[in-house]
Formats: sequence, C-alpha cells, structure tokens
Amino acid sequence: MRIGVTGGICTGKSTVARQLAGLLGFELLDLDQVAHELMKRGEEGWKRIVEAFGTSILGPDGEIQRKRLGALVFYDAEKRKVLEGILHPLVEMKMQEAFSKAKGGIVVDAPLLIEKGTFREMDVVVLVYVEETVQLKRLMERDGLSEEEALRRIRSQMPLLEKVAYAHYLVNNSYDLQYTEEQVLKVYKAIRQTIGGAHGGPAPV
Repeated sequence: MRIGVTGGICTGKSTVARQLAGLLGFELLDLDQVAHELMKRGEEGWKRIVEAFGTSILGPDGEIQRKRLGALVFYDAEKRKVLEGILHPLVEMKMQEAFSKAKGGIVVDAPLLIEKGTFREMDVVVLVYVEETVQLKRLMERDGLSEEEALRRIRSQMPLLEKVAYAHYLVNNSYDLQYTEEQVLKVYKAIRQTIGGAHGGPAPV
C-alpha cells in the first residue's frame, strides 16, 4: 500500500507522515529529502540547477544555498516551473526505485503530491493543513520573513480548498502535538480497517 501525505508550507506534513509510518510499520520516503540529496554538489540536480540559475545561488563551498534559490523561485512562477521541471523527473525516478525496493507499505511525504499528479500513484492521500494565521506565524518565525513575504509564499502555492478534493483524510495540525496525534491515530485506524478496500471522499478527523 502507498500512502501519500501532503500539505502546504509549514503545515507539519512531515510530522504527520512520520507518525503515520510509525503506527503502520511502513517505510517512510521523504521527497523533500530526496530533492535535497539531488541538489548536493556534483549531483545531476545540482548540475542542471546551476546551469539554469547561474552560480550566484552557490555558497563558498559550491553547494546550492537553498534560501537564495528560494528567494528567486517563490516570487516568480516561471522560474519555479523551471526548478520543478528539473527536479520533479529526478525525484520521480527515485520514488519509483523506492517503490520497487519496498518490502511492504510505504508512506510518501510529498509537498507537491497533488500539483505534480503523484497522487494518482497512491492508494490513500492524507492532507495536512493549518489555519492560515497559524501557517503565517510559523513561516515568519521559521524563515525570518516579514508578514508580506510570508503571505506571498503561502499564496504562491495551490489553495487548500482545491487540494481537499483529492484527499481521503484531512488532518488539522493547527494546535498542539497531542491534538495532531489523536487525529493521526484515527486515520491509522481507518486505514487499517479499509486496507484493500475502496476509499471515499475526504474524511476530516
């Protein structure tokens, strides 16, 4: 079984993915981490990104400075498409390799699961979300952004309401860890009960 966990920036999708994989005893594949590995100096992703965006995004050690790159692509849809066009095929290839090697179920932590159509390869899609005020606060604190900059980053992404249509389960991660864990436990129990069966529309928990 393949379970895709997705959500917008600073929604805590990786926390939910880890919890769910742990409960189910499934392998965990973090596509953000896969992308980071592909962007390391000398890797194929690194070569193509430097070719597309130039050496100004590199630090003294020759590694891509993700904040510099992020500043370029978050506010420019065309540049973002270029970056995604470079990384997505490479990440997809790594994901297929992981699928072929997986001995059991796998939880895929994927920020662009819906946008890139990867949801079609999943048996179950879990959408993690937070209230926008919470998302804004977390992003400002994490990345040291102004409110305006943080809002622009949030609104550059696919709106939550559009993502809901693709989800089997919704997890609200706006509050404390215990609140989130309780919801993840409900999702786990529902998945255990329906493994091998059909899934309906989005089910808030």
